[in-house]
Amino acid sequence: MRVSEEMLESMRAQARQLDDRLSQMSGALGDLQERVQAVEVTAESRDGLVRATVGSDGRLRDLVLDARIYHTADSARLARTIVETTDVAAREARERVKEICAPYVDAETLDDYASGDFDAAMRRFRQRMPFLAE
Repeated sequence: MRVSEEMLESMRAQARQLDDRLSQMSGALGDLQERVQAVEVTAESRDGLVRATVGSDGRLRDLVLDARIYHTADSARLARTIVETTDVAAREARERVKEICAPYVDAETLDDYASGDFDAAMRRFRQRMPFLAE
C-alpha cells in the first residue's frame, strides 16, 4: 500500500496534535496532583459534638470531639456519629476530587478507582486512550 503525500501530512498533523495534547496533560499533571492532594473537607455532626476532617483519599486527618460528649454515656451513639460525620466529609472530598479531575478522567473511572476496582478504572482509561497498549 502506497501512502500519498496528503495522507502522510494528515498523519503528521494528527501526531503533532497528539504530542501537543500529551504535553499539555503532562504539564497539567503536576498542578492536578497538587490540587487533589490539597483537598480537605471538614464535616460537623448535626448536634455539633463531632467535627471530622478528611483528605482527598477519604482518610481521616483530624477529629474534634466537643467536651459535651462526656455528659452522656451513650458510646455507641457517639461512635455512629463519628462514622456518619466522617462519611459525609469523605463523600464531599470524593466529589471535589471528581470536579478537579473531570477534564482528564470520567466520573465512572474515578468511581471505580475510589472503590478500589483498579482494573476497571484502567480499562475505562484505555478505552478513552486507544493509542495505549493493553
